[in-house]
Amino acid sequence: MIKFFGIVIYIFFILSVVGPIYSFLTFQPKRAQEFWSRLAVKTLRLKFRYLPNSKKVQTNKRTMLLFNHRTQGDFFIHDVVSQYSANFLARWMVAVAFPMLAIFQQLFTQSVWFFRRGGNDLNNFFKWIDNKFDKATRPNLLVYPEGHRMHESDKVGKMKNGMLQYAYDRKIDTQIIIVLGIEKAFNEKKFHASLGPTQLSIKVDEIINPDKFATFELFVEHIQAMFKKNFEDTYDYHYKQL
Repeated sequence: MIKFFGIVIYIFFILSVVGPIYSFLTFQPKRAQEFWSRLAVKTLRLKFRYLPNSKKVQTNKRTMLLFNHRTQGDFFIHDVVSQYSANFLARWMVAVAFPMLAIFQQLFTQSVWFFRRGGNDLNNFFKWIDNKFDKATRPNLLVYPEGHRMHESDKVGKMKNGMLQYAYDRKIDTQIIIVLGIEKAFNEKKFHASLGPTQLSIKVDEIINPDKFATFELFVEHIQAMFKKNFEDTYDYHYKQL
């Protein structure tokens, strides 16, 4: 447990200060979050292994990236997997925990969009996201459609449809990305952390265009089916190969 908390302090507190300071000293303030993510992945000695049929992350136009969510380590891992193209939705408590990183990204990248839970007006929330997109330097938005961490589950969670509604209404491309294996390197539920090396398996699926679906219900049905299929493919690939 001492090792776990030592790694947590180093990655989430020390490196979250070192990354922004390094970006400032090298005159690259817009890369503050990127530097933190790079350093965190390097610290845990994570190795990325993509499935043979994996596609490339779309980074040349506005896209909603649908990731599975396992641990708190996903935030820096998924930043790297997205090729530093993704903006993140986060509660304001994250800004309290990592003030230096929050200040730098608010000033220069606008890549973490802080919000308070409890709002029921989706129209206003969607307009707020539109505004954030317009100010951000990154083109994509990373979303966890399962809504919470699934830890070591061998199945996908029940989908939340709120952000899928946004993608459908705004006709934004979506792309499913599955990452498995992080729980062997970082698992806050079990107070476990390892300096590796640890191998992760990754599947980046093809682009899904909302325009091809006549109704929102058909769009959601397809997303759910493809998310489940990609998860199962990646799960089999990762655990049967190890």
